[in-house]
Amino acid sequence: MRKEAVAALVKKEIFQIKRDFSSILIAFLLPVILLFLFGFGINFDTNTVKIGVILEDKTPVTVEILDTMRHSRYLDVKVYSSRGEAAYALEAGSIKGFAVIRSNFTKNFRTQDADTKAEIQVITDGSEPNVAKFVSAYVAGALSVYKGIKMIENPDLRAHSGGKINIIQRFWYNPSLKSSYFILPGSLAIIMTMIGTVLTALVIAREWERGTMEAILTTNVTKGEFLLSKYIAYFLLSMVSILFSLFLIIFVFRVPFYGSYLAFMIVSAFFMLGALGFGFLVSTVSKDQFVASQIAGVVGFMPAMMLSGLIYEINSMPWFLRALTCFIPARYYVSSISSLFLSGTILKTIVLNSIILGAFALLMFIILYKITPESLEEQV
Repeated sequence: MRKEAVAALVKKEIFQIKRDFSSILIAFLLPVILLFLFGFGINFDTNTVKIGVILEDKTPVTVEILDTMRHSRYLDVKVYSSRGEAAYALEAGSIKGFAVIRSNFTKNFRTQDADTKAEIQVITDGSEPNVAKFVSAYVAGALSVYKGIKMIENPDLRAHSGGKINIIQRFWYNPSLKSSYFILPGSLAIIMTMIGTVLTALVIAREWERGTMEAILTTNVTKGEFLLSKYIAYFLLSMVSILFSLFLIIFVFRVPFYGSYLAFMIVSAFFMLGALGFGFLVSTVSKDQFVASQIAGVVGFMPAMMLSGLIYEINSMPWFLRALTCFIPARYYVSSISSLFLSGTILKTIVLNSIILGAFALLMFIILYKITPESLEEQV
């Protein structure tokens, strides 16, 4: 591959971006509008949440409480043997919180002292504020059901003020439970999907409409050089847009960032390469700017919005939609950057998601390379 040819084509793309002011608007004005929209206009809801339970006091009473939680239609319960095991599952996103039934629970529950209360500690992932509130509320609801049953079975508990259960709540990663702390980082996936696909969905289609594609195909430029020049120019523009959005989120919206900036840039780069590749693919197939923009919106933007886990809790979706989310790159990007902003650099999560995003980007490039014509004779 000739470096001079690639450099000349990259220079041509940069000049074209500078002349086409709409590309600048898409890259920088669109993030501002969408960040304000996501920051102030979205609420959450959920139906079923996955939680862990740790029985430090394993007695018939605590086993009955565990069974009550398991029979709640709002809770998907998994038992862990230690706090460390549950904390690891919480960091990995396998559960949204865990309840610790303390070692003196049964003794305090049965006491007749009105000032003594049995305690259950509920630790939740505060990076998703509404889900964290639901976890505490659902656990409290299950405990209320249990207390009601025991009061009916044993009126002495009511008479002697026994059976009191105190829930101690702790919110990890986002103690203030600000929704914007989760929404804004996660919204980067939606915004960058839109920017990446819309920017590039118009590029090759524009070349066909203006006739410059035919002119390029008559030269000795290879399709590898042609595609690489497109990738480099729009990748640089997209990464500058990501850095601009990151600046807004941290310094304008005051969202804390606890992770590694290097990890953020790596996972963002893999995600943007996939988004750009999908946009180029749409543009190559359609060869029409209007059609390409519509396909990019429907096939690229909408699934990222609905199935990434940002707007709707994935665990609350039907099984076939949960399976479909596995093929949505934005799901892995949302998981990564939400973790980086609020939890820090959880290496296992970042590496796994980066591998998946990198595989998607590579797949898009391979398909794009296969269908891109190298001469006018190959044009379909």
